[in-house]
Amino acid sequence: MKRKWITLTMMGLMMVGAFGCGKKEEEATTEVTEATTEEVTTEDLHPGMTYNELTGEWSEEYVSRRPMAVMINNLKEALPSSSTRKADIIYECMVEGGITRIMPIFSNYDDLEKIGSVRSARHYYINIANEYDAIYVCYGQSKPAEKILNKGAIDAVNGINYEVAFYRDNDRVAPHNAYTTSELITKAIADKGFDTGYGEDHEKALSFNEQETELADGQDAKTVHVNFSTYSKPYFIYNEETKSYDRYEYDAPQVDDQEEEGNNILTFKNVIIQQSSYECINPENDLQELTQVGEGKGYYPITWKKENNASKTKYYTEGGEELLLNPGKTWISIIGNGENAGVTFE
Repeated sequence: MKRKWITLTMMGLMMVGAFGCGKKEEEATTEVTEATTEEVTTEDLHPGMTYNELTGEWSEEYVSRRPMAVMINNLKEALPSSSTRKADIIYECMVEGGITRIMPIFSNYDDLEKIGSVRSARHYYINIANEYDAIYVCYGQSKPAEKILNKGAIDAVNGINYEVAFYRDNDRVAPHNAYTTSELITKAIADKGFDTGYGEDHEKALSFNEQETELADGQDAKTVHVNFSTYSKPYFIYNEETKSYDRYEYDAPQVDDQEEEGNNILTFKNVIIQQSSYECINPENDLQELTQVGEGKGYYPITWKKENNASKTKYYTEGGEELLLNPGKTWISIIGNGENAGVTFE
């Protein structure tokens, strides 16, 4: 069975009534009326559990706090990456020369023994991390990113000015050998005095179905090719067994070297492909600008809207309703509109 693109849909609410006869009917009706005056919340359905707003899942072990977003190398010579399978959400955007970098976002970063390889910041990734009120981890920065970081626009742990939070792996060559750990990042957060709790004005970025829900219609998508450029052409293959999409990069499964073989492929319940535009703002090094404010289209199809740099990107169905993801991990690719960019389905 081919998978419908994408594993997302809106949930309907079904109301059921009970009917009797004579006096018993009046009593039953009164009981139902009284019962429906009490609001049933999602917390009532998950007693003793906490909601993870990055995945839409409930857990007794989960502790709500600000997540961590890390700039990760995605060049062929830098793979496999480390601890990326533990991320709840991963973003992929294009940077210089048609290559991409990824930014995994972790709700739980307590037990990661090796994270990386960590690379330098780009200003549009900082904007994305701020949509999740994340603590941002990078090693170095572009000039536009440096201006934002110097203004304190985000709580950041940067290897350029806080090198003790990182180490070099001798099995890799620079600049592909900078790594960190949960212990190092946790110490850095404490040393810098960053608040790990959400503020009172915090709003979640994504919305989820209560339960996994099949898409009623859509285009078959057993394989989804996502072209950023002539260099970067990743794709996703639907896994019938896990009912999720496995990620492929450079014609091979994209894996996490911290996981056991057979359980190390990056896999996602939801894949969002957002169309925007990239523009070169420095021809000397092909530094890119990504349009993030405004609105545009995506797949399956969907639309996206972002009012300003301080707001969150919202996704909507063709009918204008907010898009609901299925509970689980999400990959978000932001592609351009150039001649070498596009999406194809098999």
